[in-house]
Amino acid sequence: MFINYAFLKSPGSELLNIGPIYIRWYGFLISFALFFGLFLSKKLAKSRGINPEYINKLLPSLVFSSIVGARIYYVIFEYRLFSGNNFFTSIYFLNLKIKLPSFLAIWEGGIAIHGALIGGFISLLIFCKSNKLHFKTILDLIMPSLILGQSIGRWGNFFNNEAFGLPTNSPWKLFIPIQNRPMEFANYEFFHPTFLYESLWNLIIFLF
Repeated sequence: MFINYAFLKSPGSELLNIGPIYIRWYGFLISFALFFGLFLSKKLAKSRGINPEYINKLLPSLVFSSIVGARIYYVIFEYRLFSGNNFFTSIYFLNLKIKLPSFLAIWEGGIAIHGALIGGFISLLIFCKSNKLHFKTILDLIMPSLILGQSIGRWGNFFNNEAFGLPTNSPWKLFIPIQNRPMEFANYEFFHPTFLYESLWNLIIFLF
């Protein structure tokens, strides 16, 4: 499905379309990684004599703070996209046009893993302090899930035709549509699949 004549090519960002509802590969992969990570962290907690329910209690605040942190980080470093004439965006709800500050429109894209890590770290610190848990112990339970989730999530970049490297003609080259190419490489079709390199590297760390 993904390999076409000795090169990689994305089939598109959408996994499923049911009427007005769009399910995208990136969201599906992140959701899968989240639930698998929850299962894995609970198994690790149980094997080390820690109540797995702590992981269940931690998850909502961890996910929320990670999303908020990821969005804030992205908006700070890409503030030009959310200022001036771009400060507001419009959404339609029950045939009504509603204006919102564009930095709230996270469904339009724009998050950063660095911010997610910062937000998640702060949330975990607060959770451990309020529940009198050893921070490093709980951190040790979720880090394998985190690095595996990163390995899975990188494939979202593949479906979105992003996170690629310099032009190449290697056997594992990645085809990038012209609208996704940097201007200086508009005449090149194939690029290094850096998403794949990071995914494999994260998987090796997880296995280790």
